[in-house]
Amino acid sequence: MRYNVDPKQQAIRDFVKDFAEKEINPVCRDLDRVPEKFPVEYYRKLGKAGLIGFAMPKEYGGGGHSNIEYITLIEELAYYDAPTALLAAVPELAVYPIIHFASDEQKNKYLPKCTTGEIIPAFALTERMAGSDAANQQTIARIEGNEFVINGEKIFIMHGDACDVAVLFCRIGDEASERPKVSAIIVESKTPGFKGFTLKHKMGMRAATTGRIELKDCRVPVSNQLGEIGKGFRYAMATLDGARIGVAAQGVGIAQRALDESISYAKSRIAFGAPIAKLQAIQWMIADMATQLEAARLMTYKAAQLQDKGEKFSLEASQAKLFASEASRFCVDRAMQIHAGYGYIGEFSIIEKLYRDQRVTEIYEGTSEVQRLVIAGTYLR
Repeated sequence: MRYNVDPKQQAIRDFVKDFAEKEINPVCRDLDRVPEKFPVEYYRKLGKAGLIGFAMPKEYGGGGHSNIEYITLIEELAYYDAPTALLAAVPELAVYPIIHFASDEQKNKYLPKCTTGEIIPAFALTERMAGSDAANQQTIARIEGNEFVINGEKIFIMHGDACDVAVLFCRIGDEASERPKVSAIIVESKTPGFKGFTLKHKMGMRAATTGRIELKDCRVPVSNQLGEIGKGFRYAMATLDGARIGVAAQGVGIAQRALDESISYAKSRIAFGAPIAKLQAIQWMIADMATQLEAARLMTYKAAQLQDKGEKFSLEASQAKLFASEASRFCVDRAMQIHAGYGYIGEFSIIEKLYRDQRVTEIYEGTSEVQRLVIAGTYLR
């Protein structure tokens, strides 16, 4: 059973339910089936409803909500449609470095338009040789006068094909052989030399597109440097700590939907003269799903509450992300087994889509293997 640790959570659940009935449910299956194209108008609608920038500071037009309220929003959106939850989550991820490490001038320039959905931000960290090994950045920004000249490539960037501005992580220096430390630069996509491409044939989360960014002699003012040179990796890791709680919330929402669909189907599906809910094999699947789901929810809420208190939460964020993403996989797998052919064929149920959407939660913002390294490293230290 769902519960709230904060009295404001139920109001968020009620709001999302009403919004989903009017705006998400009628279009989410169609958005999943169309060729990969960022749903700009749908994104703007989310922004108008306050779902973009939900936790961003009020002084820049955001909702100013707490982390526990934000992950409740993501959980509920993921329940109705995981790609919509991702559309709402990516801007929070992308602007975190701007909120916490940018100059006042940079904040005033970018944050108000990001909070409303007027412009689309991206968090450009991953490269072909810098995925789990995120410190191995190969993109180089060479300083020429008052400009950075950036060359490199980013891949698997959420909204990288459609973004208006990217927080780009790279090495700032004259020569790549110097191996300068990772830094961050704000780059607008209209800048000559910046090109975004959509990655095709994505397994799930199709409405929230993923891109590749190519940078060829991309010239950016040195004033676009974000924070201090050499602190980019720290900025990126701080951003991912919070983002991992959001991914955990996605897992909780997906798992809850898988459980609810399975209970409903088990009560209505007749086999051997009775609803399959009366079969012990089905009952045990539902019991295991419900137990893993509640454990995942507890861990996710705990991490969010620690973040709200200003306490250390990196360990708890990794534990929540690891457990919730794998629990959601367990739940959608059991839901598929309960629904059998009716789950495998998308014409009959949402289970096929849940199965595809869930899988990436174990990959992005740090794979399950990376989370285990973080957790083990924390305890061994």
